[in-house]
Amino acid sequence: MKKIKKSFWGAYWKLHDKKKMLVARLRGYLDGLPPKTRRRIVLAMLAAFATLALYTFGKAVYDIGRNDGSRMVTDHAGQVELSVQQKTENHLIPYLYGTDKERNED
Repeated sequence: MKKIKKSFWGAYWKLHDKKKMLVARLRGYLDGLPPKTRRRIVLAMLAAFATLALYTFGKAVYDIGRNDGSRMVTDHAGQVELSVQQKTENHLIPYLYGTDKERNED
């Protein structure tokens, strides 16, 4: 079991070091870009995000109310049956749900 843990942690640290090396290399490359190129990259990313956001918003607004041509049926819900509170032996006065009348203590 210890051998597996050691090999797992060894593989983990190798991957961690590889990731750090790649990040450092990419950061060095991006730091070497001229400001004008950086600005173009950021503006292109912003334009792509704005385009996708507007498309998503427009599609959602367009699809509101579309039910393949069928209309939503709006009928009365009817009477809702509520459960009755159980009789309690404490200081609280039990009520029927949905009314202000006291419950008859038979």
